[in-house]
Amino acid sequence: MAELISTPAIEALFGEAVECRFDGACTPEENMRLDEERLLACAANPQVPPLLRLYTWRPWALSLGRHQSDTIVDGEQCRRRGIAIVRRPTGGGAVLHAEELTYAVVVRLRPTLTPRQLYIHLHERIAAALQRLTARALALTPSLLDFRSPWAAPFAAACFASSARGEISHAGRKLVGSAQRVFKGVVLQHGSILLGPAHLLLADLLRFPSEEERTAFRHYLESRTTTLAQICRTPVRDIDVAAAVWESFCGQAPAFREP
Repeated sequence: MAELISTPAIEALFGEAVECRFDGACTPEENMRLDEERLLACAANPQVPPLLRLYTWRPWALSLGRHQSDTIVDGEQCRRRGIAIVRRPTGGGAVLHAEELTYAVVVRLRPTLTPRQLYIHLHERIAAALQRLTARALALTPSLLDFRSPWAAPFAAACFASSARGEISHAGRKLVGSAQRVFKGVVLQHGSILLGPAHLLLADLLRFPSEEERTAFRHYLESRTTTLAQICRTPVRDIDVAAAVWESFCGQAPAFREP
């Protein structure tokens, strides 16, 4: 579903009405195409509204950052497991889009909204939604990470192996990973909200010099990430997370919320 929304909550962040969409499961190619098309359209035409888009992936996909080398990916393992490989229009490291809800925001910059400020404001809205959903305290602070090791390059290649200042964590473990692209005064920000543990499969989809280093990476990733299912101690549905995020951004409940 899609809806053009103008509420005080929307205006405070975006400065104008926003097209808000919950698209459910889409193909990896469609997901990346829709987000990049809106980025280019907003840059070319001031009449095109900003975008808040929430979606999932079918099939699961491994996405690479805009300028990231694909040599880190084990293509044969991806094919064997039915994992698609796509390239994001945003930066950042490799992400396995599996048990997650993805958000995409496209917004025009203005004197009172820089890319860094947008990054913080979006995470504040998302953190508020997830706190209400989980009844748990979340933090806009990074995990403590150390890339000084023989695994520095493979570790750094994965988005969820690191945390930037202002990303969303729980008990020191990263819950939401995000990346940006700025194009002609317009920002596209992508982010993955982890619902379940399937992102740990990433360790089997990247190339490592040895199996020992692959195992070390898997343990490292597991110890430095968390999921909504872990926090809530029960499975969490993507539609419930999408409804909570929508309401936090828009200041009103979405029409797709189930009873």
